[in-house]
Amino acid sequence: MKSLTEGEIRALIHLLGDDDIKTAQIARKTLIEARSQAESYLEEARTSNDPHVRTRVYSILERLRLDELGKRFEHFCEMPSAWIDLEEGAFLIAEAGYPSLNRAHYRAMLDDMASDFKRRMDRGLGRGRELIEQFNQYFFEDLGFAGNQDGYYDPDNSFINQVLDRRLGIPISLSAIYLLIARRLRIPVVGIGMPGHFLLQYNDSLFIDPFHKGRLLNRGECVQFLMNNGFGFHPAYLSPTPTRFMLVRMLTNLIQIYSTQDPDRADSLTSFRDMLTHSYAKV
Repeated sequence: MKSLTEGEIRALIHLLGDDDIKTAQIARKTLIEARSQAESYLEEARTSNDPHVRTRVYSILERLRLDELGKRFEHFCEMPSAWIDLEEGAFLIAEAGYPSLNRAHYRAMLDDMASDFKRRMDRGLGRGRELIEQFNQYFFEDLGFAGNQDGYYDPDNSFINQVLDRRLGIPISLSAIYLLIARRLRIPVVGIGMPGHFLLQYNDSLFIDPFHKGRLLNRGECVQFLMNNGFGFHPAYLSPTPTRFMLVRMLTNLIQIYSTQDPDRADSLTSFRDMLTHSYAKV
């Protein structure tokens, strides 16, 4: 694309407020293509007197930000699956909604939660089922994490920073935080991505339902859930879910929510998901 002059860029920004949608869309497309030249002028136009310009400038800047985040996500996805880190991936996804989130603050929060529970372990906590019951008491009762029954489709249920702040989430985001604390404590818990519901599994035998306050299930009860909900049963449904595909599932939830609320954001998140799956196919 040829270089644009300052006057051309300002004219394009003015056209964002045009009543003719096609004209505004052409201006938007041109400004996105000229991002390196246009960004500072777009930032200036955030305070335009024209509300249509302000709204469309915000949309363009958000698109540019998500594109930059996409480059970082692409680098993350290219790592071998064994190196894909759940915590890093969850923070990258959260940046799609909260670009200025303070990772150090939330990592410290997870560290503090693990340290608090470890002090209890050092005083002689149990093993096996007893250990999980005590960890569930800490996670769901003392810390107050819970399934967001009333606002299940709120996108904040999928952003790790918001789940940590509000103590509300959906099965997979609650599972992710449970896992991140458990890993700090070296408690052998893995994610189980059943169709229709995400669970955790402890030590190959005990299943944990994080959306329902850590309800404990055996294998037969998990099979019964699958059968009752029309999924049938395959042993793979109760196999540990690799980190890469936990992140794919988290993104899929957000894509479904944003597909009607914010199509541009849904498109960006779809590209993130594609990076995860395509990189896996190359391995």
